[in-house]
Amino acid sequence: MNLYRSTLIASLLALFSQASLPAQDAPKEKPANSDLPASDSASAAEAKQGEIDELVAQLDHDRLTKRQQAQKKLLSMGKAAIPALAKAALSGRRETIEKSIDVLAKLAQSKDEGTKDAARVTLQMLSESEQPSTADRAKLALNSREAEGIKPFEGWDQPGNEFAGGGQMNRSVSVSSVNGVRSISVNEGGRETIIQERAGGRLFVSITGGEKPIELTARNLEDLRKKQPAAAALYEQYAGGKMPAGFNFPGMAANGVFKGGNANVFGNGMVFGNGFAFGNDVAANGNTGDPGQILIRQLEELKQRMPDPAMQALIDQQIQTMKNQK
Repeated sequence: MNLYRSTLIASLLALFSQASLPAQDAPKEKPANSDLPASDSASAAEAKQGEIDELVAQLDHDRLTKRQQAQKKLLSMGKAAIPALAKAALSGRRETIEKSIDVLAKLAQSKDEGTKDAARVTLQMLSESEQPSTADRAKLALNSREAEGIKPFEGWDQPGNEFAGGGQMNRSVSVSSVNGVRSISVNEGGRETIIQERAGGRLFVSITGGEKPIELTARNLEDLRKKQPAAAALYEQYAGGKMPAGFNFPGMAANGVFKGGNANVFGNGMVFGNGFAFGNDVAANGNTGDPGQILIRQLEELKQRMPDPAMQALIDQQIQTMKNQK
């Protein structure tokens, strides 16, 4: 399992570990006259998780009736089943991927708001997976009529966005600085986006190769997010002169090249220059990726994409908890 998949699963577990049980199921103090051992509640939780894992595995059973039974039971378990379903959706078996995402799509229609929001967030995160079969299936679920009411994050399907289902599209990126003016150029499938930093924090953007050329100036990054979300996403990814740790840019082919500063980053996650990295954990100029920080950044990016204030609050609470544990 590569770093992207492991951090994605960790994000889901972090998000829903505290919220996977309804409020009425919160642990209660054991009555003074109870003969139930304190360890029994933990054992019961482990048993339930074991049952969930078995049901998820059963989604790939040879017999149709077994698959249907597993799906029905997982739906009845609601939010508690979501992390295991997400993990299965990142497996290498197409049947398991499809069935687990189908269950998530049905959970996203739940009458329980918590379950519905949790399933929707999970589908959104899976739609960003670097595993094409998972990402495509999740995007299909997000846009299907059966999953009515589920909305992917704004701008995910805009041209130039690596999550737009463009398949294995080559991307080249260059970052340069001339007379103190930094310029970022991204060329992808014949579409070129140039972002230049101007005085006072302003950002100039030029986009060519589309239906018509686009030029605009934003007051700052926040203003650019409103005017051109795809360009803002590119700027955030490359403004530091390196690829953010933990991501291999879903949809980017292995021969996609990123050049910045003194390091060349290739699509397979390897960096040559003043730093090195293997897999998807990128280190440039000697900086390695702290898994905790990677997960926090991932959650912060997810929070920005969430239009639902309740989900933003849930994610923010998890981020603060992780920061306080450092």
